[in-house]
Amino acid sequence: MGGFSPGSNPGSPTILNMPKEEIINPNTNTETKRDHLKDLFEEIGLDVEKINPNIMRKLRLLNEKTETFKDEERSLQVARSLFEYYKNRLADIRFTDQEQRVILIGTMFADIGKTGPKDATPEQEEIILDIYGVENIPDPNSITLLEFVSKYFPADAEKRLSSIETINKVRSNMTMREFYNLHSEWTFQIISGDGVPPEAVATAAVHHMVEGVNPEEIVGNDGRFTRFFGENVFFDRAEKLVIILDKYDGFRRRGKKGHKEAIALIRKKIKENPNFLNDREFEELLSNLDAMISENEQT
Repeated sequence: MGGFSPGSNPGSPTILNMPKEEIINPNTNTETKRDHLKDLFEEIGLDVEKINPNIMRKLRLLNEKTETFKDEERSLQVARSLFEYYKNRLADIRFTDQEQRVILIGTMFADIGKTGPKDATPEQEEIILDIYGVENIPDPNSITLLEFVSKYFPADAEKRLSSIETINKVRSNMTMREFYNLHSEWTFQIISGDGVPPEAVATAAVHHMVEGVNPEEIVGNDGRFTRFFGENVFFDRAEKLVIILDKYDGFRRRGKKGHKEAIALIRKKIKENPNFLNDREFEELLSNLDAMISENEQT
């Protein structure tokens, strides 16, 4: 994997030098007038000029319309700090440059699918972003897309549904959980072959594997990727950390859970999938993330 330096910018914030209230309370607004997107690309060694402009447009749209990109930014900060924790405390199992590469880039692009599919119209993008902007609905497994749109967007619910039902796999009678799960597939479609390093494409696309979301079956039964993603061959520690980071931030910000409760909820969620019931890599990552943040909160 040439051409990538995972080292962070010395001036960039990490969980180890962020104000303590931003670690304990991730609802703190860390947005500034800087171009975060450009800064983040520079920090993780990505050349904006090599990325398809439509991908950049969608990332900026995600940043403007939702809290999602700020979630990913916080996850990048936590990931860098965990890399340092392993380097200083667990050097024999420290993260390699390759792992850091796919984790950082995969995290940045994981939720770009929340803008809709690659070929979504501007109207469809707006509608889908509005849907993802409504957070913490009571039971996404029982409420349908029709019921959701009718409840939260009553003024023009029929028009909104008519627009997005032209998208493949979107149906008014699908549950909101089924709808939410589509964004992993849309992420995969958007970032494949358009300048995003292939090693990170798979990592971004499978960030909901714990829920059984395996876009286009790119993870085989043996854990090996069924398609070519450069030097990234297996669903392993890098992908698992992206999953953990995504869920950690979700439980902290959207769920408003404390650190220990967030860790416990992630562990419970992982064990609900029989494929990961006794997964040592997941457990090791969770335990070390817990230790790192708990130690920081006590300082």
